[in-house]
Amino acid sequence: MVQILTLFVFVALILGSINVSTQDAQFAKILRNTNLSSLLVWSYWWPIIIVTAIFFGRFWCSICPMELITSFFSKIGFKRKPGRFLKSGWLITILYGFILLVGIHTFSIHRVPQYMAIYLLLLFLGAVLVGLYWEKRTFCTYVCPVGHLLGLYSLLSFKKLRVKNQEVCKSCQTKDCIAPANHYKNIGRSCTSELYPKTLQNNKDCILCGHCFKSCTHQNIVIKNRPLGADLFKDISLSWAEISFFVMLSGFVVYEVLSEWKMSKTMLMVLPKAINKQLLIPTEYTGTIKAILLFVVLPALFYFVFAGLKKYTSKRSWKQVFTQLVLSILPITASMHLLKAFLKTTSRLPYWSYALNDYKGVESAYAIMADPASLPRDILELIYPIISVLALFLSVSGMALSFYVISKQKSPISSRIISYSFALFYGGLFLVCLYAWRY
Repeated sequence: MVQILTLFVFVALILGSINVSTQDAQFAKILRNTNLSSLLVWSYWWPIIIVTAIFFGRFWCSICPMELITSFFSKIGFKRKPGRFLKSGWLITILYGFILLVGIHTFSIHRVPQYMAIYLLLLFLGAVLVGLYWEKRTFCTYVCPVGHLLGLYSLLSFKKLRVKNQEVCKSCQTKDCIAPANHYKNIGRSCTSELYPKTLQNNKDCILCGHCFKSCTHQNIVIKNRPLGADLFKDISLSWAEISFFVMLSGFVVYEVLSEWKMSKTMLMVLPKAINKQLLIPTEYTGTIKAILLFVVLPALFYFVFAGLKKYTSKRSWKQVFTQLVLSILPITASMHLLKAFLKTTSRLPYWSYALNDYKGVESAYAIMADPASLPRDILELIYPIISVLALFLSVSGMALSFYVISKQKSPISSRIISYSFALFYGGLFLVCLYAWRY
């Protein structure tokens, strides 16, 4: 029922942003906040997804309308099994990279409502087509462009879905939670994410849809509380697709947070601007070059330097040392993404009166552009001290948890020292810039 409600909201967001467009980059920066659909999607819906993933796991997936759509169409489709490439997770990483580099930093789908509507329609179409061709919940498991993000952040969450008693599962004859006969039931279907509740070891892949809970005739499945970041202390193996995804994500979070302060953004943009100028890149593609440098090239170099040092000192495989580096700074990246979510939602508060009175937002954007002083900023001044404290708290706590995770890693002390240096460099970048900006 909640999924049906979110589906209606999804359709309403598309209708509210169709035919609302502009080619003026400065006007688009205002329009993204005065258009109600754009304001809700990028300043509230997306930040809330980040927050829920970090604290509660892949909770959003359980109410996402895409899961409802793809599950429905998989009932009537060809039910083909996903191949090796889909199961590798690379499609998720590629789609995320494409959306980040091309969608956001080339076409500005986060600023131009019309482009956002096209993006949401493509997601809708993708869920339908994947559901029609492949079996079960292939879209959610192997295609959704934010699947890796939600999975990695859910390693931190306070919640986990597990079985109450392993012996009950052993003696169960029907295995309703994984029985093929239940794959396409409307309610209480067996897991269509290729998981078995009895053998779940971490939160990365479970989308908390709750169907296994409903299907279990022994009432042996439950969502439990657990300590923050409990999965980070386990022997987790990440795929190259997940590692590559996180390399981009960690670079993106650096850009998102440091761009909040004019001085740190200026320093961050020195290299992209120089390369764009030297290569005579057309204006419409300068954002793409910037994104490739800051989200792919520089983060990859950063990781390879430390991964090479760890491999030399620990004699582990490349995948193992990269996995350790990812888990080492995952708390820092998540805490800073959490800060960015808070910054985004609070900074958009002055626009709500405009968006509610003019849901298309065009006239309001023109009014604000003509008279920027008309935008009320009193509420921002009130919460400024709160943001300053939160910024410092999240940066310090993220680094503290990262250091604790590293201290528990099973590797030689020399290898752990490299991980400490890696986390200190990465987390220190945020801490120094945030302290200079806010204090």
